[in-house]
Amino acid sequence: MIKNPYIAKRHWEFKDAALSKTNEMVKRYNDVIDLSIGAPDYPADRKCIDRMYEDALRGHTKYTEFLGDEELRRATIQQYKEDYGYDFTMDEIIITAGGTHGLYLVMESILDEGDEVLAIAPFYIYYKPQVELPHGKLVIYNTRPEDNFDINVDELEKHITSRTKAIIVNSPCNPSGKVYSEENIRAILELAEKYDFLVIADDIYGALNYTNNKKKVFAYESSPKRVITVYSYSKDYSMTGLRLGHVIASRELIETMRRVNEAVTFTINAPAQRLGICAIENRREIQRGIYDEYYKRAKFVYEKVSCMNHIHCNKPEGTFYLFMDIRETGLTSEEIWERILDEAHVLILPGSGFGNAGEGFIRIACTVGVQELGAAFDRMAKMDIFK
Repeated sequence: MIKNPYIAKRHWEFKDAALSKTNEMVKRYNDVIDLSIGAPDYPADRKCIDRMYEDALRGHTKYTEFLGDEELRRATIQQYKEDYGYDFTMDEIIITAGGTHGLYLVMESILDEGDEVLAIAPFYIYYKPQVELPHGKLVIYNTRPEDNFDINVDELEKHITSRTKAIIVNSPCNPSGKVYSEENIRAILELAEKYDFLVIADDIYGALNYTNNKKKVFAYESSPKRVITVYSYSKDYSMTGLRLGHVIASRELIETMRRVNEAVTFTINAPAQRLGICAIENRREIQRGIYDEYYKRAKFVYEKVSCMNHIHCNKPEGTFYLFMDIRETGLTSEEIWERILDEAHVLILPGSGFGNAGEGFIRIACTVGVQELGAAFDRMAKMDIFK
């Protein structure tokens, strides 16, 4: 809590997310294996980095158009047509500084004070401040671990009110890795039609879907109407530091986001946008390598955990996270967070940071190689609580 007369009172009560504490926690011991943050270690594509450098030398270091580099937007439109049969126009997309920036622009553009946004818990840590900064209210629908964190549509409907403005659908989901069924996505879209609210598709892990159900939320429409698609290059292309993404939505919404963004970043990093063009051109090759590597790691960790006591997880469906059930230990997720760090020198994240539905779970990020993952779980297996 920060109380200072020079700080806006709405920030006095903001609680730091668990993720915010990891920078200090990782320094507690000199041999910590960090499995806390979703920062891919898979290298960014060298061809794209070289292209970005060459384009910067050719003068692509100035302001771009307010909606983003025209060539990048055209390439993105072509990609969606080729890959998904989905069509939209140049004024229905805005390039953003990653997915988090894109989500903020969406919330700032759609929310009046007191408007509600539904989140399916467990959910991405920063949904709450992104909704609250524009004076909205986050309404949380808690899924249940016994249902493998799947959606009960009847229960979800009970959380809808006259102030519901949107629901966020993140599939594959951070932190649970859950991929929602076509049946559930259709049901959510039917609720959105019935009660007239928006569906925000947080499509950040779209290329890391290990199931046969790979249909995107936006693919249920022929063009942007009710669904707003938020995308990032961070995970699908292993380019977190480039801060590049986009939002696809109706023309009116994109126009509003453009006006908001002019007061936030004005335009987006020009060289990074040139890298995006190259990434799209080489997407199949780049994403195949990323998919294969993280799926291999997720399966490896799943097998390691299956040999331990008092910790369990479901088979990986998507993302590079595994959400592990530690309720048999009798400890809270924050207690075990500290204990794993102090006893095994492994840093993870507590499930409670992802909403009440995450209590009794920990999130593991498979963002180190198989050898280090093996060492981390060998250390954990020696802890009394997991023997």
